[in-house]
Amino acid sequence: MGISRESKAQIRQRLEDGLPGYRMGRAATGEMGSWVRAVRQSVGMPAVEFTRRMGVREQEVYRIERAEQKSSLELGTLRRAAEALDCELVYALMPQRGTLGEMAAAERAARELARREALAKADERRVAEGKPRKGRDPQLAAIKELLRMAGVKS
Repeated sequence: MGISRESKAQIRQRLEDGLPGYRMGRAATGEMGSWVRAVRQSVGMPAVEFTRRMGVREQEVYRIERAEQKSSLELGTLRRAAEALDCELVYALMPQRGTLGEMAAAERAARELARREALAKADERRVAEGKPRKGRDPQLAAIKELLRMAGVKS
């Protein structure tokens, strides 16, 4: 069962409403290499304390921070790191350009264009095979009209 159009629009609007905060947070931090390291250091938590809270060895903390920089850190590990820092992990996907509504409209337009192109190609194949164009054969249309006028049901 799919989501109704109204529900999609409502969900999209809620997401749109929350995006400015994420954009401001990203802009404020710039291209930070590791949020884990930045938060840990900004609150003054030594790596030793962080390892104790996470239940890992100290070298694991540095591995986590490097993995985050490389975008190879698992989300579950990032969530555990956030909890160890008394933080909440907030995960967001933001449009690179425009709004989610604009993206949805562009996606609909792209699907419609693809549908029209597929119909045009199918029509071209029919003509190339010597078959009449679907719904466009004038002789067939004239015959059907004559039969209709004569009261013959097709």
